[in-house]
Amino acid sequence: MFDIINTLTEKDIKENFVAIGSYVDKDKVAAHSVIVIKYNGSIKHIHYDSKEILFDDIYNVCCFHKITDTINPALIPSFIVMCKIVMEKANPRYGYFYSGEYYDQNGIHFSEKAISETMTCSGFCLNILKGYLEEDYLSYKEWSTPTYPTKDYLERYANHFDLNLDDISESHRRISPLELLSSAYFSNLPITKSQVDSKVDETAEYLKNY
Repeated sequence: MFDIINTLTEKDIKENFVAIGSYVDKDKVAAHSVIVIKYNGSIKHIHYDSKEILFDDIYNVCCFHKITDTINPALIPSFIVMCKIVMEKANPRYGYFYSGEYYDQNGIHFSEKAISETMTCSGFCLNILKGYLEEDYLSYKEWSTPTYPTKDYLERYANHFDLNLDDISESHRRISPLELLSSAYFSNLPITKSQVDSKVDETAEYLKNY
């Protein structure tokens, strides 16, 4: 049995688990990060689709996941409670930023940076994981991203939201769905970029050939 599981068509070894997941697009590329939760026979996922936060059943999507050993299965009920509270209270804005922000178990967002509650789908998962684990899930500062997805992205983002470019540039980074999925192979926190990089090609190849 492979470590990475097709969420809808394969059975995992564990009956109850929290996993890092990703939707896979028509080209079999990891395209959207989710957190997958299986508890008492029910599979749910929580994710941010750039417009809203969803906590619901997985259906009619091509989703793959890898169990993360960072969350003890015995603690899944409290993790589910936190996810539901975040879904009700959070109000994220979409953008390619992450600087160690997190949601606490009361659904309150904490950030010391000007970019505040701004994130991608992967960043949303990181906000959840850090808040629940109470420590950084990734060594996020090791991800240094040139302006993405366009050369003038930072300038345009700052102008659109009336932000100071210098205040948000240090928070600009992209941690891709493929990288986040690959991070689930590791459990000692924070997980480093070199660890993730060591699994990225293998993970991409597996999805491509599935």
